[in-house]
Amino acid sequence: MRNERTEYVEILQKILNSNIPLSFFKDTIPDIQKSFFNMLFLTTFRQLTFIKQTVLPRFIKKKIPEKQNILNYIFYLAVTELLFLDTPDYAVINSYVDSAKKYTDKFGANFVNAVLRNVLRQKSDLLLIHNNSYFSPEFLKILKSDYTKNEILQMERFVAVEPALDITLKKSTTNPFADGVILPSGSIRLPARTKVSELPFYNDGIWWVQDAAAALAVHSLTNLKDKYVLDLCAAPGGKTAQLLDKGALVTAVDISEERLETLKTNLERLNLTENLTVVCSDALEFSSSRKFDIILIDAPCSATGTFRRHPEIIHTKTYQDVLQQAKLQKDILNHAVSLLAHNGQIIYVTCSLAKSEGEKQINDFLNSHSDFVILPLSIPGTGNMLTNEGYLRIVPQSFIVNGRPDLSGADGFFIAHLQRKI
Repeated sequence: MRNERTEYVEILQKILNSNIPLSFFKDTIPDIQKSFFNMLFLTTFRQLTFIKQTVLPRFIKKKIPEKQNILNYIFYLAVTELLFLDTPDYAVINSYVDSAKKYTDKFGANFVNAVLRNVLRQKSDLLLIHNNSYFSPEFLKILKSDYTKNEILQMERFVAVEPALDITLKKSTTNPFADGVILPSGSIRLPARTKVSELPFYNDGIWWVQDAAAALAVHSLTNLKDKYVLDLCAAPGGKTAQLLDKGALVTAVDISEERLETLKTNLERLNLTENLTVVCSDALEFSSSRKFDIILIDAPCSATGTFRRHPEIIHTKTYQDVLQQAKLQKDILNHAVSLLAHNGQIIYVTCSLAKSEGEKQINDFLNSHSDFVILPLSIPGTGNMLTNEGYLRIVPQSFIVNGRPDLSGADGFFIAHLQRKI
């Protein structure tokens, strides 16, 4: 008999060992299993620090031998189900014991059975001592050099809050979501678990899903009509749609053909392809005889700011990842200068919380490019996000909506608006 949980154990091992995004595996899961798969993995990643640091050390006193390392991944999933999901206890224990039999031996299976039964006996006590620690030691290492302990604690509480759904409307569109909350970015915020497929006017192409923080970059731009805009690292196209909707003539560049197909599909639904040119190219290799009025750099980054929606990042990203991305961002910024018109503008965006990918990156750029100045960002309702330099630094606690945790929060983002003086 097929045991889906055995497959899930293998997937979890690949994600944690090889830094493969959870989204990579979703298309491999049969539709009938997708809802449970998604809930199991998102909950596991949100609770993994608690399970590793608090739960399992109570019952496992010695390090599991390397040849039986797969047992760790069995425990991560099994304990998640026992403590946080509604799966019948017997089904959880039997399924993961069977998984242990496949991967190890009788001793390994008996060991899993004993540990899980002990976890179950102490379930109430374990949930009482949950200390709301969600960030891994490596993730904390990334944050500690840039944020205070209190700022980090405020971020961390958003791990446990399922993110709301943010919608961007096309201009001059009447808001069709009467129950939505309008945010400073102009985005409409709907409750978590809102089913996109069931929202009104999807096929009419008047809105798209886009985190409110991500929407702020283009929201800050005015007078885009007939301006030539280069959108580097453009896919999947949320910001591209905003640019086109404001009348820009957009060249969208991305290294991934597959992601560009998604971009084109999205923009076709929105009827926003008329002024669009799509180019599959590495951002560092893209060249053009045209100089662009505006260059939007949605820079490749560690993506640490997206941990609410992609909690695996809490356990897969390292400080070394941040350093590597910062080097690439520097190269892209320098290359973009050669593509920019006189008096042109650069909008630099990352979904990283690390300031070496944001504030420090742009400060270093300005120190080596005296022909650029900061254009301070001024968007109503974002005063708490404005840095002393004039950048926007968005952290999850930036958006607090009417005191409601279920409608609060945002992805972590950094946005800088630069002007070439000559």
